[in-house]
Amino acid sequence: MSKKPGLGRDLAAERAARKAATQQARLVPQGLPTVRPDQLMPSPENGRKKLLKIDELADTLRTDGMNTAMTVIPPDVYVELYPQHKEAVEARVAAGVLFVVHHGHRRLAAALKAGLTEVPILVRREVPSLRIAAIQENLQRMGLNPIEEAVEFQEALDEKDEAGRQLSQRELAKRVGCSQTYVSHRVALLRLIPALQQAVIDHWLKEQQILDAPEDPIGTDGRLLLPVREAATVYSRLRADMQEAFVRGELNTAQAAAVSKLPVGEQAIPGDEPTGDCTAITGTKPEGPSLPEPRASEPPQTSSSAPAGASKPHPSEPRASQPGKGTPTSASVPAEAHTGVATAEEPRGVIVVRSVEDLALSIVDLLSESEIEQLKALLSA
Repeated sequence: MSKKPGLGRDLAAERAARKAATQQARLVPQGLPTVRPDQLMPSPENGRKKLLKIDELADTLRTDGMNTAMTVIPPDVYVELYPQHKEAVEARVAAGVLFVVHHGHRRLAAALKAGLTEVPILVRREVPSLRIAAIQENLQRMGLNPIEEAVEFQEALDEKDEAGRQLSQRELAKRVGCSQTYVSHRVALLRLIPALQQAVIDHWLKEQQILDAPEDPIGTDGRLLLPVREAATVYSRLRADMQEAFVRGELNTAQAAAVSKLPVGEQAIPGDEPTGDCTAITGTKPEGPSLPEPRASEPPQTSSSAPAGASKPHPSEPRASQPGKGTPTSASVPAEAHTGVATAEEPRGVIVVRSVEDLALSIVDLLSESEIEQLKALLSA
């Protein structure tokens, strides 16, 4: 009896292999030659000694593949330029290496970590100077400025997949190989008015050593410079008119930081009048129920218009305690024990709070039991 086709074959393994091959084809740009990552060796002359953010780039390569081909050099061309590395290169060639990486050392390390089976390459055989070419590549590689990155991030967040789902900032950060804070700060820049967006771009240009600008945020030429972090966490939270006030100089840096913490509807340019919550300083009477008046048995403070012969209580003279309250009498408690109670040098009715204990003693000394109960009711309301 003849054996039926397909018997003895691991169909599931074959389907998995075809799926993996399709996935790898999707991760590699079509039309470029490819090699296995283990067939490439890093250049011993690479100027970047420490490769950063390899894990993040590996995550990106697993999902989206390598979109930029690595520039590589045949071993014989490399040895001709750098004969001091002949033994090291020949040893790697004997182990199966086909090319030496010229540009793309970080991508190679990430591809190995991501487990890619193929990576795109661009073979270069004529290189006048590898070192100068590497410097040129690094200096000529001009990234997007922060505002351009912000636009790209926002458009990527607005895109929908086949199921109508949008990426979160955290998912987008993982896809592009950066932190979620990096994405959120860039997107926040889109809330800035054009003048402040230009200030962010100018600060970035200065960091790239493309723009000559002073060290101060606002230089003598009037150019405004804003770092991304301050622009995203402070100025992007201001209303547009508050941002314009900052540009005009009506709002300084400290005021902008304070106003940005307020709700949008409460933001305003601070005035010159003093602010605070102490009525003894501002002289403004707070709204709401007032505290009980002092007892009538205690004489009011003598005003400056009193007769010259009128006697004033001495600061060290103890005041008579109220009977029936269970508090120590003035004869047994020295005046220093009531440092929080107003004296002749301090206006009557004002309690100088130095500690919670002093405040409690002052309230007990000034108010009757019924008034204390009324105060408790007001505080608990």
